[in-house]
Amino acid sequence: MLLRVKTPREEFDAAEDKGYVYGEIRRTKILPTYIELGEETSYIQSNQDDPNTKYRIFRKCNVYLSETEEQLDRQEYIYKNINVTVIIYC
Repeated sequence: MLLRVKTPREEFDAAEDKGYVYGEIRRTKILPTYIELGEETSYIQSNQDDPNTKYRIFRKCNVYLSETEEQLDRQEYIYKNINVTVIIYC
């Protein structure tokens, strides 16, 4: 499974192996997201990538989604998955 997660610049820059980031998954609804990062690997650009956007990829991540920021803060998740590949971008 591959997820794309938009992160604030500070979270993006601070992301590291075995660390964590907060961000949001943007689909028909914006879902606040907490990610326990796995190992970073080299990101290979695709033709669909925005040249003004930065991307990083992490493998073997644990992903937790909530409907609101408050629920995320209380660790009330509507979805969680382990061993996910995540592309973070800002």
